[in-house]
Amino acid sequence: MLLVATNCVAQKRKEVGSVSYDVYSAVLTQHYASWFKQKQPVQILSHTVLEPQGHSDGGCRARAEKDPTRLELLEKLLSENQQLRIADKLHLPGKYKMIAGKLRGPEDREVGIVAFSAVEFSQDHSKAMVLVAHDCGPLCGTGYVWILNKVDHGWAMDKEQLNCGWIR
Repeated sequence: MLLVATNCVAQKRKEVGSVSYDVYSAVLTQHYASWFKQKQPVQILSHTVLEPQGHSDGGCRARAEKDPTRLELLEKLLSENQQLRIADKLHLPGKYKMIAGKLRGPEDREVGIVAFSAVEFSQDHSKAMVLVAHDCGPLCGTGYVWILNKVDHGWAMDKEQLNCGWIR
């Protein structure tokens, strides 16, 4: 009997760091809270992705150049290509469901599927940057680069965002 070795062994992905869950939760709670008022749970991709549509162009970089920390975070964010596993560790105001697969949402749902990039932190861990994308069909979806500041009670959305997202 001849046994043939295959590459069917699933590679174990490194999990995102514990502080990243706080950042993901803060973004969804502070900016996307209305998504959790729906009957269906919000679907969240179980691994990080980078949807750089429009983020690497001159507009996003030009806005980030005004602040060296933001530019450094954006450069790190856009160069991230390692997929990390996102576990069911989010603290959100409603139901959510972690799903595997691709960022491909159904046409009939406003939110569709939510995806996160890896979180990038400033050297002093006082700022964080993350890309949040959602796909709700072939002509439906958005993505934004969000900046958060470390505060006493966790993370808060920065009042001055880069405003360099994409919309389908």
